[in-house]
Amino acid sequence: MKKTLVSGTVALMLAAAAGAVAAGSFSLGAATFVNFPVYKDADPQWYPLPVVQYEGERFYVNGIEGGAYLFKEGGHSLRLGVSWMPMYFKTDRSDNAAVKKLDDRKTSLAGMLSYQWAGSFGKISAGVKADLLGESDGVLVGADYSYDFRFSKLVVTPSVGVLWANDKFNDYYFGISRNEAARSGLDEYHPEGGLAYTAGVKTSYAIDEHWVAFGTLGAMRLSDDVKDSPMTESSAVNWTVGAGIMYRFD
Repeated sequence: MKKTLVSGTVALMLAAAAGAVAAGSFSLGAATFVNFPVYKDADPQWYPLPVVQYEGERFYVNGIEGGAYLFKEGGHSLRLGVSWMPMYFKTDRSDNAAVKKLDDRKTSLAGMLSYQWAGSFGKISAGVKADLLGESDGVLVGADYSYDFRFSKLVVTPSVGVLWANDKFNDYYFGISRNEAARSGLDEYHPEGGLAYTAGVKTSYAIDEHWVAFGTLGAMRLSDDVKDSPMTESSAVNWTVGAGIMYRFD
């Protein structure tokens, strides 16, 4: 369960990429993402990952999450599921001597409840995630809006959103404990909860009736408390790009 995973932006984008396939289908594919983390002097992270989507009447798998529908009618749906808690950091991947002396931040598994409303106006999504493995005891609450612009075989989908993280999540991933401060020389730091802002665009192109290629670009501007952490870059903007291909079995 505790495998190395993509950052928050990659997680959101992988789910969005899988969602490019029409509902009611089963699809398999592969993707590669490059993440530029907010930690000081951290190296870019490359991730070759599988992409899986299944959409049934009661159950679903969508990228990095899966679960069951509690309600689904018209353009409204309510889902209960599990998802990877989208954050981790191995400090030896930083070129900063002080950051290298900090503890690694581990990924986790999250329980989630999400709502979606889709129509001709676009798609509005909202949800809450909570750490199930006790790595951070963090809670994430998010909402986003997206709209599909269709040009024959090409679909371009811009999106914007917000993501609130509680103080436990931010303290685990961006705080510095007393022991870490003594070991690294960085100031002890304990951020509060706060809002992050997301924006991105994904594209998908139907090569034929089965094959779909896609690309993604996303950015997450983390909260001011995260920005002020001694272990993060001053901009605190996490960028991710990715591309992949999927095959639809319908």
